[in-house]
Amino acid sequence: MEEERAAAEPFPLRAHMALCLLGFRGSGYSPDFVEAMAAIQADLAADPARELRLVDAPDRICDACPNLADQGCTLGGPEHEAHMRAHDRAVLERLELAAGETTSWGDVLARIATRIEGADLPALCTTCPWLPLGVCRDSVDALRVDALRVDARRSPPEAD
Repeated sequence: MEEERAAAEPFPLRAHMALCLLGFRGSGYSPDFVEAMAAIQADLAADPARELRLVDAPDRICDACPNLADQGCTLGGPEHEAHMRAHDRAVLERLELAAGETTSWGDVLARIATRIEGADLPALCTTCPWLPLGVCRDSVDALRVDALRVDARRSPPEAD
C-alpha cells in the first residue's frame, strides 16, 4: 500500500539532477549514491510519463549522498547548499518551470532537448566535479539530436 501511494505521488527531483541523470554512467560519491541514482535513472527510463515535482532542495537522490548534511549539500563546504539551490533555479529557469511544479520525465527531457545545449553546461554546472568528463555534455547534445530527428519525421516536407 505504501509503495502504491509513493508511486502515485509525483517524484521529487532536484532540478539540476535532471541533467545529472542524463550523464550518469554508474559512478558517484558512494556505493549507496550510485545505487540510488541507477535505480531512479532506470525507473524514469522505463516510464517517461512518471510525474515529477521539480524542487530546488535536496531530493531522494541526495538522501543517499555522503555530502548531504542537515544544512543540505556540503560537497564544496558547509555553505554549498546555497550554490546548489542557485544551480537548481538556473536549470528551472532554462526549462521554463518553477520549483514545486509538477510535470513528467518525458516533458523534462523534451524541455532539455529544446532549451539546453551541451555547451551551456559549464555556465549551468559551474562547480560540478563530473563536468570535465564530458558525458553530460554528450548526453544533452545527443538528446537534442534525437529530438530534432523526431521533429523532422513529424514535419511534412515543404512544398516548392
